[in-house]
Amino acid sequence: MDIDEKNLINRLKQDDEKAFNILFYQHHARVYNLAKRFLPYKEDAEEIVQIVFIALWENRKQIDENQSLNGYILTIARHWIYNTIKKSVYRKGYLEHLQQQNISLEYVTEDIVQYNELNALVDKLTNELPPKRSEIFKLSRNEGLSYREIAERLSITESTVNTQITKALDYVRKNIRSLY
Repeated sequence: MDIDEKNLINRLKQDDEKAFNILFYQHHARVYNLAKRFLPYKEDAEEIVQIVFIALWENRKQIDENQSLNGYILTIARHWIYNTIKKSVYRKGYLEHLQQQNISLEYVTEDIVQYNELNALVDKLTNELPPKRSEIFKLSRNEGLSYREIAERLSITESTVNTQITKALDYVRKNIRSLY
């Protein structure tokens, strides 16, 4: 590990957002490419990038500056890729089970209603965000644009896109948790 990376890790541990943005810029493509190799949809790979860097920020105080940060980040990524694949397998198995058992449409309808209610809540919370953050979040989630596409469209950096989406997701998650 070079001295610059050690310095960035130490700055990160001191809550330095600029150091975080530099580390994000240095490592996000590697995480995205790893996730894209195993996951069928680019949105899933983009979400893995978000999750990995949220975890990096949330656990920044525990990072060992003498260990490879790249290895640490890729370990987190592999963990979340595995979880995403596992969920997909379970979801597919559950849907096959429903088809085999010919489960009543009543339950499926109830799930659809709950899904629609949750989507409505997310839309409401998204509209409560600051206008630029809301726009960035909607471009990512509703239009499926990549961070790069959003950055180019809005003439901002990819790390700004990441920061704004991270803050939006944090706000939405906190408010949904408080309601359930």
